[in-house]
Amino acid sequence: MTFMIDQFGAGRTLVVFQKTVLYDPGLEGGMQELDETLYYRYPDRFRSEVSSAGVEQIRVVNIDGALTVVDGKITAESESQFDHFKDLMLYKETDLLVEDLSQLGINVDLVSLGRFKDKIAYVIGAKYPDETVPQVWIDKSSFRPIRFILKGGEDTPLKEVEYTDYRPLDKHMSYPGRILFHENGALVRMHVLETYEINAEVPGQLFDMTYLKSAYEEVTSTPSPPLPVSELEEVKRSIRDFKKIFE
Repeated sequence: MTFMIDQFGAGRTLVVFQKTVLYDPGLEGGMQELDETLYYRYPDRFRSEVSSAGVEQIRVVNIDGALTVVDGKITAESESQFDHFKDLMLYKETDLLVEDLSQLGINVDLVSLGRFKDKIAYVIGAKYPDETVPQVWIDKSSFRPIRFILKGGEDTPLKEVEYTDYRPLDKHMSYPGRILFHENGALVRMHVLETYEINAEVPGQLFDMTYLKSAYEEVTSTPSPPLPVSELEEVKRSIRDFKKIFE
């Protein structure tokens, strides 16, 4: 674990500017591109900001929990499975990472060797070639994570994250140029790294749960005066569609 953590350098913060591509037959053209900004404040704080078609979404994770805000409303206080893509790159303390992986059902004491595409990798959490349980794959040569299998329940699709095309950010730090998200083998999302900033000034308030909960209203809070039916339905549809895309 320590060797893998070292691949992401010793910076205090990392800001990633990326294209997020969504693949869905229900979208026009079968796909949609979004501009997304990721904020890593090591060793355990993360924030994502994305906007599209007049809908804005913020996701925040810190040691106190998680929060999702859509159009100024708090819509969730937990993480979806795919939200954990960032865990392998965020938790820069071994104890934090081990605890996180254990909570995701990964047996960190079980390690085997496996092959993924053209790479030999350490498989943490499973005995190769078993892919029925949660597991992390780490390239044997570079110690970079290349695969993260997230096991759902009986009625939950199997979700998998692939990290590829690593780019050096400085002498000591690298980051995946592409992060691919698969659901039951089908590509459903892709992150494409565009630019980045290392050790940028990132205000702590961006990750402050107490502040965020005071700044944003929960969906279940006392409603404002009712909107006309057509406008109300349009707002509901926008929030529902946006949440569906990112679940």
